[in-house]
Amino acid sequence: MLFLNISTDNMVLEIEWEKVLLNRNDIENTLGQKLVQIYRQYHFDKVFILNWPWWFTNLRVWTLAVNLLNSLENGKIDAYSITKIDFFKYFVDQWILPNKGIIYIWQRKNVWLYDFTKWDYETIKKDEIDYNDELFFDLVHEEEYFEAETIDINCEDENIVLKYKWQEYKTNIGELWLKAEKLVDAKYFIKPIMWKQWQ
Repeated sequence: MLFLNISTDNMVLEIEWEKVLLNRNDIENTLGQKLVQIYRQYHFDKVFILNWPWWFTNLRVWTLAVNLLNSLENGKIDAYSITKIDFFKYFVDQWILPNKGIIYIWQRKNVWLYDFTKWDYETIKKDEIDYNDELFFDLVHEEEYFEAETIDINCEDENIVLKYKWQEYKTNIGELWLKAEKLVDAKYFIKPIMWKQWQ
């Protein structure tokens, strides 16, 4: 199974012992090529996508790349997609993560303070974060982006592994109640401006 994480500062492709980080500012030029290269080497039949419905370019590029690859391979690949908010909520409900988290939103100075009990967030300045044990911190690869230990998310065989406070917690497609898709839709929080203009 290929793990594709587009929810953080670098796009992550991970399968077996190989892990590739792609600069999100250049994925239009790099993702398709790397996806085909990995497929030719591993011939995976599942893709688990940790999605973030906010960055329109990332969404457009990865959905196009995955759908095109699947079309070329006659629908042999099952894609499973979940937003990172839904993914984190699963672990909040399991009493693994705290009810509140600081969520990375691709901005230098702003983050979300997300309350998972209310399914609601507040945009706050990064320098206004109250660092305490009642918060978890989203995965960011850039060192020192947060002044705290961040969670980590990896793929291990058919499992997705959340690492939090030096402990590992595994889940899988079945536990997350995800359905296989042959053609993946980009799931936006808000519609792109150009899309709105044509409605």
